[in-house]
Amino acid sequence: MLGRLVLLLLRLLVPARAPEPRAQDVSLGVVWLTRYGYLPPPDPAQAQLQSPEKLRDALKVMQRFAGLPETGVLDSVTMAAMRKPRCSLPDVMGVAGLVRRRRRYALSGSVWKKRTLTWRVLSFPGNSALHPETVRTLMHHALAAWGIESGLTFQEAASGDPQGADILISFSRAYHNDSYPFDGPGGTLAHAFFPGEHPISGDTHFDDEETWTFGSKDGAAGTDLFAVAVHEFGHSLGLGHSSAPDSIMRPFYQGPVGDPAGYRLSQDDRDGLQQLYGTAPRAPDARPTRRPLPRPAPPPALPPDSPGVPDRCDGNFDAIANIRGETFFFKGPWFWRVQPSGQLVSPQPARLHRFWEGLPAGVQEVQAAYARPPDGRILLFSGPRFWVFQERRLEGAARPLTELGLPPGEPVDAVFSWPLNGKTYLIRQRRYWRYDEAAARPDPGYPRDLSLWEGAPPAPDDVTVGNAGDTYFFKGVHYWRFPKGSVKADAASPQPMGPEWLDCPAPRRPVATTLQPGSCHCRCDLNRAATRLALSPLLSPLLPLLLLGLASR
Repeated sequence: MLGRLVLLLLRLLVPARAPEPRAQDVSLGVVWLTRYGYLPPPDPAQAQLQSPEKLRDALKVMQRFAGLPETGVLDSVTMAAMRKPRCSLPDVMGVAGLVRRRRRYALSGSVWKKRTLTWRVLSFPGNSALHPETVRTLMHHALAAWGIESGLTFQEAASGDPQGADILISFSRAYHNDSYPFDGPGGTLAHAFFPGEHPISGDTHFDDEETWTFGSKDGAAGTDLFAVAVHEFGHSLGLGHSSAPDSIMRPFYQGPVGDPAGYRLSQDDRDGLQQLYGTAPRAPDARPTRRPLPRPAPPPALPPDSPGVPDRCDGNFDAIANIRGETFFFKGPWFWRVQPSGQLVSPQPARLHRFWEGLPAGVQEVQAAYARPPDGRILLFSGPRFWVFQERRLEGAARPLTELGLPPGEPVDAVFSWPLNGKTYLIRQRRYWRYDEAAARPDPGYPRDLSLWEGAPPAPDDVTVGNAGDTYFFKGVHYWRFPKGSVKADAASPQPMGPEWLDCPAPRRPVATTLQPGSCHCRCDLNRAATRLALSPLLSPLLPLLLLGLASR
């Protein structure tokens, strides 16, 4: 039944002459449109589809919010916009007025009944170099930006009862006692609750796993806290999201907005605020008392016993894996994440043990990793053992490689699951073994020579399968692409890894396709990356895989 629903959605959302998106992408699009208010939630009592008109209208409104052409088509550009980091609140307040709404901004329908509001920071970011006083000052300026235009006054609550404030501000991780868990670096950045009589009304939560910054000109070092705070406090005052290009209330993160001391809201934001609270009684250029801003904090200092942070553009990764549609690049006790759109989450790596909860402290590098297709569990390999994770939490103790059919001895170089046949491949040097996930046992007749994957480099750093189904072998600073379903590298391989995957500069000299695997050690001299083909997110399949033949290699 579900397969027929998704196939029908494919026909509804895409005109006949356009290339059809994958069923997984269609499902993701419908879930996204529902989550952010463009479509009503499904009725659990019946399996009904929306009409083609409603689906197209929902896509057009979403495209209007994102500043895209209003085609009503779920194309690759629209999918890329859906994957951008953003606020977790819905864009549309109720679906009834979805198409008829004329204003660019949306209102929640609730306001504060008083003109003086108190606020307090309950917790401060732990994954940032920002001093608590800097955070408090940025919150002060973010609230003052709204106060200038409305006549509202914001006062930091005096010491005493920490809950005794109208707007409580906290930095939290994952599940944090509300219905909107955070999702780690990238993705959802923050959320806030509309005015009301509930204890949580007005409260604002920031994801503590983001790298929050202040004073970065381009936001490359992390996420600008002031810009996100201004946006979220708009929600705390009753504003929804806006489609205006210059609005701070656009649902997607736009980067730094400049000097907090001189920041002014756009006309669209002022219109929405004054619709709720009226015009400020003071002159337009008046300013409330503002705290002096401290100098931007320097990057976080490493602990004395920490190894130096490696350069991602040097390549030579310990492991590379596609996990839930994101590509993880592991090196020592660090890793980088690349979103399905191809965007690097942060140029600064994350710490291995802060993300993978329960990984033993003695494990200082991950030598291979993959997401197990049958149950979505994530396996990390190091030395003669591997560990199984549910989401980010360890399940059970370490397990030996022999459990997957490898003989005792050296660690594994690469592990990946090939969607063409559902089998898992484990590579050591020039040989590979195959494991049957469905039967939970090694396949007979292995190991085999890696040369059967024509053009693959020996002893690859790792192998992963992209969201579009292509297989990628990585070694040194290069990658080899095997088109979907093929065991022969394409003619353009190898290619430099950095520009295509990690927002690294192009190499000084073009890479000749006749190079031997791993022979090039080109370094980078520019700080701009070539545009990488956007990949669709890898979700749990919603349709059976129709395979005409399974590979025997």
